[in-house]
Amino acid sequence: MNIRYTTLIPVLLLLLFAGCDDFLNVNTSKDSPTTITVDQALPTACFYAAQSVYDHAEYGVYLSQALTTPSKSQTGTYAYSQGWEFLSMNRHPQWRRHFYDLGANINEMIRAAEKINSKNFILIGRTIMLQSTMLTTDAFGDMPRSNAYTSTSPTYDTQEQVYEWMFQEADELVALYENDTWINNPDNIPITEKMDRIYKGDLKKWGLYTKALRARLWLRKLPNWENTPAVCNRIVEMVDEVLNDPEWEEPRYNYPGGTNEQNCPWGTSAPIINAWESRGNRLATSTPTKFFAYGILGTYPNRLPTRLSALDPRTEKLMTPRGTGASGSDAIRWLESNIGMDVSMKVTYYPDLYATTSGTNPYTKNDGYLALITDEELMFIKAEAQYWGGDKPAAYNTTKEAVLKNFERLDIKEPDASVDGNNAVKRYKLFFDVRLPGASTFTIADLMQQKFVAMYLQPEQWNDMRRYNYSSKTNGIKYDDVAVYTITTCHKGTGTSFNVADFNTEYSLRRPYNLYEPYWMQADAFGTNAELSPNAWINRLNYDPETEDKYNRKELERLGAFKNHEWLKKRMIWAYNNSGKATASDPTEWK
Repeated sequence: MNIRYTTLIPVLLLLLFAGCDDFLNVNTSKDSPTTITVDQALPTACFYAAQSVYDHAEYGVYLSQALTTPSKSQTGTYAYSQGWEFLSMNRHPQWRRHFYDLGANINEMIRAAEKINSKNFILIGRTIMLQSTMLTTDAFGDMPRSNAYTSTSPTYDTQEQVYEWMFQEADELVALYENDTWINNPDNIPITEKMDRIYKGDLKKWGLYTKALRARLWLRKLPNWENTPAVCNRIVEMVDEVLNDPEWEEPRYNYPGGTNEQNCPWGTSAPIINAWESRGNRLATSTPTKFFAYGILGTYPNRLPTRLSALDPRTEKLMTPRGTGASGSDAIRWLESNIGMDVSMKVTYYPDLYATTSGTNPYTKNDGYLALITDEELMFIKAEAQYWGGDKPAAYNTTKEAVLKNFERLDIKEPDASVDGNNAVKRYKLFFDVRLPGASTFTIADLMQQKFVAMYLQPEQWNDMRRYNYSSKTNGIKYDDVAVYTITTCHKGTGTSFNVADFNTEYSLRRPYNLYEPYWMQADAFGTNAELSPNAWINRLNYDPETEDKYNRKELERLGAFKNHEWLKKRMIWAYNNSGKATASDPTEWK
C-alpha cells in the first residue's frame, strides 16, 4: 500500500464518475480543483463498500469449494479456482479496494466533513471502514492500520492489534450513533439517496448496521478463540438488539441494470470495475462442486420423486439445469474441485449458475443487489452462539428460522398439494426430515452446512469454513465430536423415490485435485501427511504483489510473508484451538 495513492484520489474519482455519472449522480467538471466534497465522496464509498463484498465472495466461493471450473490447471491467473498457486498472481483487488478505493477516499471525506462539522458523513465513513478492515484482515491477517497513510512503507499491525482496534471502534461507533449531539447535529448536511444508495442517510439504520457488524466481529471468538457462556450470551443479545428493532433494514446496494457499473457484479453482464484492478464474475464458465451440489444440496440422480433436481428446494433457484448434451438430463451436474471436465462434456452441459430461466437468486441479476450483511447471517450468528452456549433446542429453532428466511429470499413457499402436487410436498418435507429433523439430534454440522447454503456468494462462506478449520473426516478435525463438513447422503441405487432411511452414506469435504505440487502436495512442517493436515489448507491470501512486494518488501520479509507459500497456510488468530472445543486425529495438528 503506497502513500502515493492519496495524491491520485481526485483523478480516479473523475475516471469513475465519468463512466457512471447518471448512476452515482455526481457531475464533476474536468476543471474542478484537486479536492473532493462530502457529497462527491460518499457515493463512491457506498459503491466500493458493496464492491468489496463481491471481491471477497468472488474468491471465497471457490476457496470454500462451492464452485469450481472445468479446467484442472495447477497454475494460472485465477489461483483461487485452480491450484492455489497464489504467489504468481499480480493483483488481489481486495487489498487495493480497502487501502485506496475505500481508505483513501473515506479519509478525504472525513477530513472534508470535519471542516464543515457534518458528523453524519464521519459516522458513515467510519462504519464502512470498519466493515472493510474486517474483510481485509480476515483475508490477509496482519496489515497496516495505525500508520497506514504515514509512509510509503508502513509497518504492519498484528492481527491481534487490528482486532483490538475493531472491537474498540465498534463500541465507540455504536455509542456515537446514539449520541444526540452527533445524530441531531445542526451542521449535518442532509444526505440524499443520490449520495447514499444504501440507507439514504438514515443514521438510525446505519447505527443498526454497525451493531450487526459488531455481532459478526464477536462471532470470530467462536468456536476457537474465546468460546465461553458469557461470550455466547453477549452475541445472542447483540443479534436480538438488531433483529428486534422495528427500524432494522438489511443493508442492500441496489443496481438499476444498464451498462458497466450499473450492473450487479454477480449478474450476467459481469462488469469489471476500473478495468485492470478488478475481476468480473466467472459464473458463465464455472460449475457447482460435488461437495456443494451432491453433498450439501443433495443432487442424487434418479433418486427423487419424478427426477427432481435435488433434495434441497433452493437448488434450482440458485442454478438452472440446462438439460443438454450427453443424452440430456434435468439433474444438476457437478465436478470434483479442480479435477477437470471429461472431454465428452461441455460447460454448457452443467447448470446455468445465473439461474436465468428458473432461478430467483437476487444476486445474479443485473438489476439485483449486494447485501453488506443478510438477515440470515445474523440469525445464524445467533444460532451458533446459542449452540455453543449450551442451548441446542434454541439453536435448532433459530437455524430453521434462518433457513426459512433464506427460502423467502429465493421465493420458495411451502408447497400445497392441490397446487404444486404431492411430489413437491414430499420433497419439502423430506428436506427438513433429513437436514433438520429435530432438536434432539441437532449438531454443529447441521447448523454450519445450512449456513453454507445461505452464505452462497457471500464472504462469510469461506470465513466460516476457516473458523472451523475445514473440519471433516478427511482431515480428522472435529467440533463437539462432529466432523462439520462431512454430510450424510443417500445410498447408491436406483429408483424414483426414497425416505429418510436411505440417507446412510457420507460425503466429506476434501482438498481440490491438481493442487500446485511444490506448495501443497509435500509433507507439512510437522512431517505429517499433507492430505490430512489442516496446515495443508489455504488459510489466507498473500499480500498484493503489485504494491506490497514492490514498496514494502522489508516488512513482508520481517513477517516471513515475502514469496513464502507457507504463509498461505498460517491460520488466522481466530482459528487456533485456544478454547479446546476441537479435537484432531493427529496430535501435532494444533502445534
